[in-house]
Amino acid sequence: MNKKTLETNKKPVVKKWNSNENEKFWMTEREFTSIVVGKEATNSEYAITDGIIEPNGFVPDHYHKWEDQTFHVIEGKLEAKIGNETFVIESGDSIHCPRGISHYMKNIGNENAKLISYIIPGDWAKDFMAETSRQVKSGKMDLKLIEEKYGVVYL
Repeated sequence: MNKKTLETNKKPVVKKWNSNENEKFWMTEREFTSIVVGKEATNSEYAITDGIIEPNGFVPDHYHKWEDQTFHVIEGKLEAKIGNETFVIESGDSIHCPRGISHYMKNIGNENAKLISYIIPGDWAKDFMAETSRQVKSGKMDLKLIEEKYGVVYL
């Protein structure tokens, strides 16, 4: 077993879903997320987030230059587009979005959709979410800055 593996496993994390203790990041006006397992616990190998998309809320079409992202739907019904394909995903379904492939999701149900997201690697997840949340709250989006600093390209 190598040293990196030992270090990665040194920091167990237990968090409650949507707890007030978890810092929330607004990714759009109707979608927020929080870090469940951050880069500090994984040597930046990955990050895990939880998120809620309100009814009719959506994740804008975008792609990541530097990360792969996998989503698992805990509750809800969403329309998801990965590249040029569109799917309906529901509780129990998962989708994988490789880096460089655009993806979009919209909550098409009547209740909040709850998701878990796995981001690999996890180097920039929290910083990207914090910057995006700051911009969403200010009402002024600087998509060029987000692309340059975090490698996320909105279409």
